[in-house]
Amino acid sequence: MDMERWSIVNAEIMTPERVISGGFVTMENGRITAVDAGAPADPGRVADAQGALLCPGLIDIHIHGSGGHWGFLGAKDLLDMARFLARFGVTAFCPTTVSLPHAAVMDSIKGVRQAMDQQDAGADYAAVPAAPPRTGARILGINVEGPYINKAMRGAHIAGAIRNPDETQIREIIETAGAALRIVTLAPELPGGLDAVRAFSAAGAVVSVGHSDATAEQTAEAARCGARLATHLFNQHRAFHHREQGAAFAMLQNPDYFCELICDGIHVHPDVARMATRLCPASELVLITDAINAAGLGPGKYQVWGFNMEVKNGAARLEDGTLAGSVLTLNRAVANMAQFSGLPLHQAAGMATHNPAQLLGLLPHAGVIAPGAAADLALFDKNMDCLATVIAGHPAHRADNSPL
Repeated sequence: MDMERWSIVNAEIMTPERVISGGFVTMENGRITAVDAGAPADPGRVADAQGALLCPGLIDIHIHGSGGHWGFLGAKDLLDMARFLARFGVTAFCPTTVSLPHAAVMDSIKGVRQAMDQQDAGADYAAVPAAPPRTGARILGINVEGPYINKAMRGAHIAGAIRNPDETQIREIIETAGAALRIVTLAPELPGGLDAVRAFSAAGAVVSVGHSDATAEQTAEAARCGARLATHLFNQHRAFHHREQGAAFAMLQNPDYFCELICDGIHVHPDVARMATRLCPASELVLITDAINAAGLGPGKYQVWGFNMEVKNGAARLEDGTLAGSVLTLNRAVANMAQFSGLPLHQAAGMATHNPAQLLGLLPHAGVIAPGAAADLALFDKNMDCLATVIAGHPAHRADNSPL
């Protein structure tokens, strides 16, 4: 049944612009062939969504780990993590590093490339999959967060691994990663920072300003050099002052930047999340999790990057109280954003589907429900709990109460 024609009917289909009530999606050979309201003319096998919410598969561009797994410790751990993420409607993601010694950064890149090579339905959305995927969410490529960040804004990053941009290291990262280099977070105010922005941008990576004490003018200059993204907006950016707005507010109001948000109500206060939607078009906000290995496992004590950490009351903190990533899942981020901002749920969902796809240049093959796009879909109940996940037309996850 995996590659045959089949249809999901009687769904509330969410797009960034509207909701198609009582809609259907028909799929064949891993692609969407038809979308509309009512009943399909040539449905093939039919699955009744029973009025559940259907949206493009969620795309997490900034996630370190989940389900007890890390995204930068080798192919096996990463593929296990990919399978786990499908439980939450995630169909694609960028495994994200932390600040590491250069040799470890290179090992992470090689591990991601190895895992990508092993996936049945990979990051090449233009290709028709030859077989149904068995390895969970698609690995899009690596997000290198650090080590070229500001020590004063390091958060939970290891201070000893943080360093200024190095031309030789940058060249090796670019050559080894190739097309798998998706995103690089750095602080442009560092010596050599703007040269690093230019180099990574020229290589095709999205350069993101983060863990940075840059001024508003420095962030504007970074955009002129090619930077396009704000790493977890408001977290580890220069704070606002009425005479110097700082990096976060400068990027929030600069149309050259997309802005990530960790919408767990902890990293960013709900009122601040709502404010962001008033200062920035919804089309330029990208929901992320910044999740660590403890995401999806519940409260308890864990190890994160060699430090003791406790998950309690929905937050992951080091022993000194520092937030150490999150334990957020992306479906919850969407639900939270709709609640915090007052925006319709389908617009919040666009921040985890259409917007990251646009940022990474994946449109029109991903992030949308449209004929010709990859059949990567997620079915949710009204609380945004995942009922089913479809990757390349293949059911990759079914909850016990799934109608599919």
